[in-house]
Amino acid sequence: MDYTNTRTHVFIMARLVWFAFLSAILTLSRGNDRPNFVFFVADDLGIGDVGCFGNDTIRTPNIDSVAAKGAKLTQHLAAAAVCTPSRAAFLTGRYPIRYGMVGMDNPMTCIHMSEPSGLPRSEVTFPQLAKDHGYRTALLGKWHLGLNCAWAGDHCHHPSKFGFDYFYGLPVSNGLDCDPDAKETMGQRFAQILSRRLRLVEISTSIFVVILALKYFKYIQWKTVILFSVFGSSLLAYPHLRQIGGRRLNCVMMRDDDIIEMPFNISTITPRMTLEAIKYLEESKTANEPFLLEVSFWNPHTALLPYKEFRGKSRHGPYGDSVEEMDWSIGVVMATLERLGLTDNTFVYFTSDNGGHIETGEHGGSNGIHKGGKGQGGSEGGIRMPTIVQWPRKIKPGTVVTEATSQMDIFPTVADILKAPLPQDRVMDGRNILPLLGGSKQPSPHDFLFHYCGEYLHAVRYRPRDGNVTWKAHFVSYNWDPGTTGCSTLFVCRCAGQEVTHNDPPLLYDVTNDPVEDRPISANSDPRYPVVIDAIKRAVEAHVESLTEVEKQFRLSNVFSRPWLQECCNFPFCDCQENVDLSSLQIGG
Repeated sequence: MDYTNTRTHVFIMARLVWFAFLSAILTLSRGNDRPNFVFFVADDLGIGDVGCFGNDTIRTPNIDSVAAKGAKLTQHLAAAAVCTPSRAAFLTGRYPIRYGMVGMDNPMTCIHMSEPSGLPRSEVTFPQLAKDHGYRTALLGKWHLGLNCAWAGDHCHHPSKFGFDYFYGLPVSNGLDCDPDAKETMGQRFAQILSRRLRLVEISTSIFVVILALKYFKYIQWKTVILFSVFGSSLLAYPHLRQIGGRRLNCVMMRDDDIIEMPFNISTITPRMTLEAIKYLEESKTANEPFLLEVSFWNPHTALLPYKEFRGKSRHGPYGDSVEEMDWSIGVVMATLERLGLTDNTFVYFTSDNGGHIETGEHGGSNGIHKGGKGQGGSEGGIRMPTIVQWPRKIKPGTVVTEATSQMDIFPTVADILKAPLPQDRVMDGRNILPLLGGSKQPSPHDFLFHYCGEYLHAVRYRPRDGNVTWKAHFVSYNWDPGTTGCSTLFVCRCAGQEVTHNDPPLLYDVTNDPVEDRPISANSDPRYPVVIDAIKRAVEAHVESLTEVEKQFRLSNVFSRPWLQECCNFPFCDCQENVDLSSLQIGG
């Protein structure tokens, strides 16, 4: 026997085993060292609805706990005051106007499943960035950035096309249509708005008068009269007919590419999302893979139907019940992170997509001391969001960031954490705010922030590099209903037309010392006025020059429903339900 060769082979095998062991250890270590991400996004939650931002009547202990253990951002701004463009800006780090995700004279969102509007495929999102760097990614809850383009099932706007490996939730939204007992639906409200916008009554009446005149003078035959009469009547009836069956066709739950519930049961959505979040975190821990999870709540958007365990428990009716249900869910997710030993190295972010919808009365939220609300892209109440961030490894407990920051900043902040380069083929509007979150005493990374309502620039923020004042100039103001800061007769304030006032010269406020915007500054009261306004106007010129002509996602032709884009489960009944066992959750505890 050749003992020398045998010992050599044994030595080689031992070294291979040792190297394999070291490789495994290094891989595990690298996986554990890479930070995880959890993003909580509320829907229509006002900054005045959260305990750590001053509310003392709605119970939000879990959100408040995250704030106490991390950073509270007191001037964190949405790029739009309605769901769809705000969420698009959050994911892309870019103003929605750069890729056509804006309305015209009205603040617009994706209204229903059978429209081609949505986030353009050319856009890059930070979940895609994380996925490209080896992260597991998931979206649980509301998407609201479109679904199909050319045919039902093409899923050109689906979350999977923008970096999410797994999707469980609402492709559209939760609206009044989704409440089976609603006295008024979004369809009825939208029909009224669309009729006014398109002046359908006037157009239809004019068509009818013209064709009767033509018939009287014998220029046309009766069959032509009938044809045009049908056309005019169709124009008038369309906004109402398009919403028939709205609850069944738009209130939809999906798992990845499949519809699993149609229409969905609102009251069980938050517990089901919470259960999905627990499973996802446990699977990520078992796989020892870094993850990015977005939990995008329907709460507290109308219709307000929280789970039975939360009804009647708050001091603010169904709205407060819905906020407290969301807080419970956040508590469960945070407790799961702690149980799995993931808390210390998980970047946790909580915000809302836009301000509280004050026109809905008791069914809408509070925007605290700030004027305006949902839909008002130039008003603080519409865009100043209750935002907190926790990351024990990097952020000290009790940190407060008072400088102006934006939801668009999350993209470059995530990129910095991942050590990933930003896209170089486009303008990025967000800035890395990790230094501010880490306690750095420096000005906002934004010299200017531009506040849009639809496609119209309403206001601009300006943070000079010296001093500690943030200025805000209003080029357009809303004509609010008397005694309010809302537009109840319109459901949301419009962005243009007779419902707004163009300010010349612009109104100027020091929002650092006057966040309520009660004390406008003029050239007569402060010599800094012309200097500040001149700087802002030059910034607007440069910003406008940076914009390019793009396809408008909410152009008029996209308002009309396209039946071939409508998806349906259990065809032709379009009716299916998901059965989920929620017994493992301590709901309400």
